[in-house]
Amino acid sequence: MSLLEQTEREMALTEEIAHKFDIKGAEKSGNESGVSGNGEIAGIAGIAVGEPELLRRPVPPPKAYPVDSLGDILGPAADRIHSVVQAPLALCGQSILAAASLATQAHADVLIDGRRELLSLWALSIAVSGDRKSSADRLALEAHREHERGALENYAQKETLFKAELAAHKSASIMASKGKDQDVIKKALVSLGPEPEPPLNPLLFIGTPTIEGIHRLYKDGLPSIGVFHDDAGEFIGGHAMNKDNRAKSVAGMSRLWDCGEFDRVRGGDGAAKYFGRRFAMHLMIQPVIAETVLSDDLLTGQGFLARTLLAWPETMIGGRRYVEVDISKDRDLASYRTRIKELLTIPQQLKNRNELEPRSLTLSPGAKSRWMSIHNAIEGDMKEDGDYSSVRPWASKAPAQCLRIAAVLTLISNSDAGVINTEAIDQAASLVMFSLSEAVRIVGTSAIPIEIRHAEALLAWCHGSGRTLLYSTAALQFGPGAIRTRRAFDAAVSELERSGWAVPIKGGYEVDEVHRRRVWAIRGQSDE
Repeated sequence: MSLLEQTEREMALTEEIAHKFDIKGAEKSGNESGVSGNGEIAGIAGIAVGEPELLRRPVPPPKAYPVDSLGDILGPAADRIHSVVQAPLALCGQSILAAASLATQAHADVLIDGRRELLSLWALSIAVSGDRKSSADRLALEAHREHERGALENYAQKETLFKAELAAHKSASIMASKGKDQDVIKKALVSLGPEPEPPLNPLLFIGTPTIEGIHRLYKDGLPSIGVFHDDAGEFIGGHAMNKDNRAKSVAGMSRLWDCGEFDRVRGGDGAAKYFGRRFAMHLMIQPVIAETVLSDDLLTGQGFLARTLLAWPETMIGGRRYVEVDISKDRDLASYRTRIKELLTIPQQLKNRNELEPRSLTLSPGAKSRWMSIHNAIEGDMKEDGDYSSVRPWASKAPAQCLRIAAVLTLISNSDAGVINTEAIDQAASLVMFSLSEAVRIVGTSAIPIEIRHAEALLAWCHGSGRTLLYSTAALQFGPGAIRTRRAFDAAVSELERSGWAVPIKGGYEVDEVHRRRVWAIRGQSDE
């Protein structure tokens, strides 16, 4: 049979089916058998023969990202990255805000009624491959990387000097210890003083750490660091987050977000407590990983995810055009980079060698009143039938997020500020509300059973290839890779049957010049 004849045959069958079912698929005859002769539509209990049903509840579109709420420095920078790089605006905003947190978190805390909130922010951004996550992240962290690079060069020189001083100190100690009079030896060693301290490791941010690695870096390095990764599947799937280490990793990082403290107990180097640390984070992940992460009971229940500002913007792929702009000379981004450099070079208030003792930011009376109203409104919306009942872990952290963001915005505007004003609270509230709307939109809808994902892939393959008749052999040989096993195919096609997208034909049908035993008529996209 020629391809033309085969196509005509499939069209004839489709027309026969259409005579039994109207354009929406509603049954026209009382007979449940549809196609006579070579094959017939099966009338099987539990299989939809009416209008096709959705395979899952669709994720509604996101709200517009409130870029103006980022303020006069961060907002234009995020908008410029969006317009030139053409990464989704929410992705750019998340990158800029997390980067601003890394630059400001060492300088102040928020103090309200004796309670302290840190300026550390965590962001979780979800975007498909090709959405230019790396480009947005690179521009947002450009000033940080330049600062870190300079510090690393200086560190190499300091380490060389330290090694020389340490060798000299050890030599002097040996010489002082050669005397026979213990009092003389003691006085000589006291006069010599303690060993020189090594320079602090100047790493500002890292990509795929373990919790032990973070603690070690805090012990020997800067008190303010961040984890930033533009493809965080490597981090999520890495050693720190495997089944044996995940609980301690998320608990340890969550404690850093909460209070900037951690314990370090090791057989080799004893036990110690560390205070005055700050930890910012921005993880960018692809949707397939997000589905696993957002449905993880430990990550959600423990509160790790609830500490993140969420964004899952719609992709811009397919509608982008090259923008002929030298972004390295852009005025808005230059202003942003200058501000970040200033904040990174301002001396930090330290209690000891690498323990922060940041000053306190307070709220103006108007700002405090506004924040209390926001706090109470969010709390009310967490009741059983409230807007945030489905995302209580995120909503419960939202008032704290509001304070943190407001403080970051305040220091970006004025590094010497001591008071958070009402405008900063309003701007922060707008950003928090966006993040909460994203949580409501995607949490719960992201946990898609594998059978549904396979069914969607199979249906998309049929529609994309113009296939109106599906038989198992073709799907196993040429269909989506994920369903090229009999078990996966059977589960996927069963979901399509139950939802009415695939109508089985009793007795099979001749397709591709061979009588196929298992054949389904596939409903077209126009029936959606």
